[in-house]
Amino acid sequence: MEKMFTKKEAAELLKVSERTIDRLSEELGVAVYRVGRQLRYPESSVMGMLTKKQLSSCEQHKILHALIGD
Repeated sequence: MEKMFTKKEAAELLKVSERTIDRLSEELGVAVYRVGRQLRYPESSVMGMLTKKQLSSCEQHKILHALIGD
């Protein structure tokens, strides 16, 4: 299973504000998952923000499959 980050953890890892995480996730269309009332960012999404690379639908599918399984 892929490592998941809170918005705060993602912001600390990338050394940006939490608002920047919001903006980048919206601009890049990275995968974000809701767990109850909280958001979680898969490690691949956080790294995608770092490289400013939009994830392909295939990559998003792989992430979802890793999280949910068969």
